Order: sequence, then C-alpha cells, then structure tokens
Amino acid sequence: MNGIHPKRLDWVMLGTILMLIGLSVAFIFSAQFKSDDVYGNNWLKQLVFAGMGLCAYFGLVWYDYNNVARLAWFIYGGAMVLLLLVFVFPAVNGAHRWIPLPGFTLQASEIGKIAVVIGLSAYLSAPDRDMDEWKTFFTAAAIVGVPFLLIAAEPDLSTSLTLAPITLAIMLYCGLQRRLLLIGAAAVVLMATLICFWIKYEDSPEIRALPKEEQPRIILPRMPFLADYQKGRIKVFLTEDHDLANAGWNKLQSQIAVGSGGLAGKGYLNGTQNILGFLPRTVAPTDFIFCVIAEETGFLGGAGFALLYSLLLGRCMWASIKARDEFGRLVALGIGVMLFCHVFVNIAMTIGILPITGLPLPLMSYGGSFMISIMIALGLVQSVYHRRRIR
Repeated sequence: MNGIHPKRLDWVMLGTILMLIGLSVAFIFSAQFKSDDVYGNNWLKQLVFAGMGLCAYFGLVWYDYNNVARLAWFIYGGAMVLLLLVFVFPAVNGAHRWIPLPGFTLQASEIGKIAVVIGLSAYLSAPDRDMDEWKTFFTAAAIVGVPFLLIAAEPDLSTSLTLAPITLAIMLYCGLQRRLLLIGAAAVVLMATLICFWIKYEDSPEIRALPKEEQPRIILPRMPFLADYQKGRIKVFLTEDHDLANAGWNKLQSQIAVGSGGLAGKGYLNGTQNILGFLPRTVAPTDFIFCVIAEETGFLGGAGFALLYSLLLGRCMWASIKARDEFGRLVALGIGVMLFCHVFVNIAMTIGILPITGLPLPLMSYGGSFMISIMIALGLVQSVYHRRRIR
C-alpha cells in the first residue's frame, strides 16, 4: 500500500543520509573554494542535486516497492534503451557515457545498475523459479550480461565490473549454482592477476628506450584487450614511479593528501594539496573527494566517515533481513553490495591499494546522475524497510 508512516521509517538510515549529504556540500565547497572558474559553484549544484534526490527518495518510500516488482521489466527495458542511446550522442573525452539534457547530463550506467538489481531480483524471487535448473542460471546471467557489455563498450569498465559482486551476492543467497559461481569467481581473480602481470611486463616504447642492461628480463607482447588509458592505470598501481607527470599524478597527490592529514587533519579549508592545485580541481570534488576529507580531518575524520558508511550499509542489510518477501530482500541486498563496492573501491584507490578507477564515493562525490541514482536506490531500501514484516 502506498503511503508513509513516520513510525515505520528507518530514521537511522535517513539521518545518516542527511549527514553525509551535508558533509558532501561542505567538502565540495572546500575542494573548490579557491577556484575562480565555474567549478567554484559546484557545491551549490550539489545541494540542488541532493534536493532532487531527496524528492525521489521520499517518492519511492511512499510508493510500495511491490509495484516496482510488477514494473521490473519495463524499468529494465527502459534502462537498456538509455544504455543504447548514449552511443547516439558525440563522445566526450573518447567515451559515450552521457545523455545531454537541458542543464543536466544523465549518466545512463547509474540507472542501469539499479535496473539490473531490480530485474535480477524480480526474476529470481518469482515463486515458481527453480534454482537448480540451468535455464534459471543462464537467464539470470543474461539479465546482467547485456548491461555489462553495453556499459563496458562505452567504455566504462569500472562501472560494469560493479555488476559482478552484486550478481554474485544475489545468486549465492538464492543458492543458484553456488559451486559454479565460486569456481567462476576464483577464475576471474586468477585471470585478473595474470592480466596485471602481463600489463606490467608488456612491450612498450619506454622499455625499448632504456639501456639494454636496464630493461626487464621479461618482455611480453602488447595486450590487445584493454585501452591504453586502462593499462596505464594498472601500471600506475603496480609501479610506484610510472608516468608521475601524467597518469600517475593523481595517485601520487592523493596519497600525499591522505598521508599529510596525520591524526587530526589540517583543518577545514586548510588542505594544501587541494588549495595549491596539486590535486586537480577537476577531480578533487568527484572521484577524489576522500582525499580532501582525509587531508582536512585526518585519520580520525576518515575513520568517522568509514563508520557512517558502515552504519548505512548495516541498515541496508537490516532492511534485507526484515523484508517481508523475497523481492524486497534481494533488492536491499543488491543495493547494499553496490554501495559497499563504491565505498571500498573509491577509498582504496585514493590510498593506493587498488588501481585508480572512475567510481565515485556515494553521497559525497559531486555529480547529479550519481547523487540522484544513489538516492533512488536508498529510497527503494527504505521502502522495503517501511513495509517490513513486524512480528
């Protein structure tokens, strides 16, 4: 039934969301308050995006999530149309990821991730679904595989890869070919390790320019499967001094910013890596917002943000546990895993334990599509909790 009953809301989740949004606006302002260009107003735009997201959030809380289940395939189909539509518009920086709208650009892959969670949950939660049939497994794989390929073709490999842990979590919970899934996950990890090894030792003009005695003993042929910028990110991760003037610059400056914050930080609006422009202002409020936070608030502030995200993720899992049906349980689980992937990968890349990717930090990084899509996802979780079974 549609409607909002205040006593049934998860106020801990809502309070955590509002706190993170407030901190997001504050630190985006800090990231660009010395900027003299158009980027200096991004904090105000983020406030507008947050307002739009809150409207979507409360709209979904009011709307019974069971109606979403009935519309699952329309939502999924619409998201696939958007993922195809991005290729109609001109590429931006060599990628087809955005659909230009008046005063706004829509990143279709953000909608696509939520649509995958909804579609996969609706399919696997059907009462007559037999989890032992291979048809069920391959159909579920196809539901994820189509958007995965479309997003990877944009190209946006980091976003497409977030679909893997979401799918793995939902399928493992449903008991869908668990042995095959675990073997497949192990094979993917092994393949990723081999790819990293190959990229580290692949042939390049830089290696050939070195004196013979300084060249590595192992030189592999060029890998044809990844773009140069993707291989560059992996080389930056594997090699401390790779291309520090270009591809490795952001990694170096982000680690300096995080490390220089110390225990308690340099104070709000006093982050030197950001103010002096060493951390580029084009990425400081987006993918590298955690660097600004860590430099200004230190280890204690960074740990505080980790606790806030842990609380938010815990409430998603609690909503999954308390859900009154299988669809709600799977949706809350999938969204919780999606949020965890974003938080873990974003923070890990800024401190150098994962390669640099384009995954933003939920509710903190600047961006309209991402903020609104995260609020839609959390609105679905709140809708599940709002209509939980009370015993």
